[in-house]
Amino acid sequence: MASLLDQFSWIRLFAVWSFILGGVVSQEAPTLAPNLPFKLTNEKKLIQHLLNRYPVRWGRPINNMSEKVEVKFGLNLIQILDLDEKNQILQTNVWNRYNWFDVHLKWDPGNFGGLDSVRLPLDKIWSPDIVLYNYADTRLEEKRDVLAVVYADGSVNWIPPSIYKSTCSIDIAHFPYDEQECHMKFGSWTYDGYKVDLKFYDDYAGVDLSDYIPSNEWEIIGAPAVRNEKRYSCCPEPYPDLTFYIRLRRKGGFYNYILVLPCVLLASLTMVLFWLPPESPAKVILGMNIFVAFFLLLLLLAGMLPQASENIPRIGAYYCINMILIATSSFLCVIVIHIYFRGDKRGRVPPWVRKVFLECLARFFCMLPPQPPSSPPTPNGMLAAAKKCDGEKFEKFELLKERFRNKRQQQQQQQIQVSKPGVSHPGIVDNMSPELSLAFMSIENDVKEIRDYLRHMRKRLEDTEAKNKMWNEWRQVALVLDRTFFFFYLIANVVSLAIMFPRAASHTE
Repeated sequence: MASLLDQFSWIRLFAVWSFILGGVVSQEAPTLAPNLPFKLTNEKKLIQHLLNRYPVRWGRPINNMSEKVEVKFGLNLIQILDLDEKNQILQTNVWNRYNWFDVHLKWDPGNFGGLDSVRLPLDKIWSPDIVLYNYADTRLEEKRDVLAVVYADGSVNWIPPSIYKSTCSIDIAHFPYDEQECHMKFGSWTYDGYKVDLKFYDDYAGVDLSDYIPSNEWEIIGAPAVRNEKRYSCCPEPYPDLTFYIRLRRKGGFYNYILVLPCVLLASLTMVLFWLPPESPAKVILGMNIFVAFFLLLLLLAGMLPQASENIPRIGAYYCINMILIATSSFLCVIVIHIYFRGDKRGRVPPWVRKVFLECLARFFCMLPPQPPSSPPTPNGMLAAAKKCDGEKFEKFELLKERFRNKRQQQQQQQIQVSKPGVSHPGIVDNMSPELSLAFMSIENDVKEIRDYLRHMRKRLEDTEAKNKMWNEWRQVALVLDRTFFFFYLIANVVSLAIMFPRAASHTE
């Protein structure tokens, strides 16, 4: 009995909650209006009218199979997004312009309130399969899904924006002052020329640049277009295509500061090698450092260009030429240093070398050394040199001269006394003669010794002077040779710069 009461109470509680919830829902629920018929506008009526009676959209919009659909196509370039030189891909942002006539999309504007145009989705009507032949994109669709504008006479105008990635053959021979020509080839992929005739939009044979946004790197110098008909091996019918050419010229301002200016400065710095004195150790070290700097610039250039290119850029060739010139200049500097410090110690400068370098080239380069006044050596000068070289010999000679002078005076006094009348000095001459003879013999030996010594010193000084003169001549030959190498390097550098960048001046103008 208690269980039955419990069940009854739960049933009553459930009924109460259901009544409460039902009242709340009935109060919050909006009151539905009675079903009224929808009123279609003229635009909706026209869209419904056109789409309901439109046949299969994959068939060409013609009444006779012998007819062909005339499709007009144009290209409006908006922006050059990128030109990848390494992968040889041109990426552009364009507006495609299509126009054709569809006989199934005609109407009388008077029946639809004077409406002469309407927008229809392209997936509901026929559209030409115009594709980019030289595409280089992994995407399956390049165009954005936009509506087509249909006019009362059956004209269909469709302008979808697209981003294309097309192949472009890159010629980097004149990098960074190069000009590139890329093309975009459009045509029907399945319809031949007998079924779809492809022509230019508004009869304009070229790329429309009215909405073009200028690029920071490229300048457009031409954008013509050509209509072609080609017969492929698979099909005998002609297939028309429209090929749009975009001729670009690179703006080399950025590369002037990154690649060209450092190259010219390093090449100019190389000429300092020939102005450094041969005894300076920086003469060879500087050349090695400049060689390494050119090698780093060459690596930077290699990272910007295609690795498998048929043509070598002129700036790369200029780098290589400068590296060859720097290596050659370092080798020539070693030769100059060798001649400057060593020369030919066993012989004098050959006459033809003296004639060419010391007389002709030295005079041409204004490198004539100052000529000291030549004067023959005097005995006093030789004695002074002897005194400077050996003081003891010179002092001994002075003592002997003093001793000889004293003996000479004593002899003259004795002769005067002997010659007086009435005065006799027996044994004086006899006693003095042996001493005088001994003195004269000693003086004669000393004079001979001094004379031999002076002759030896004179010969030694003459040999030293001749050797110094010979070394100075070889050093002068080394300096003239260094200056000659400088002018050769300067001419080679200017000529290579003019050959490698002949169009840089005209581009900057």
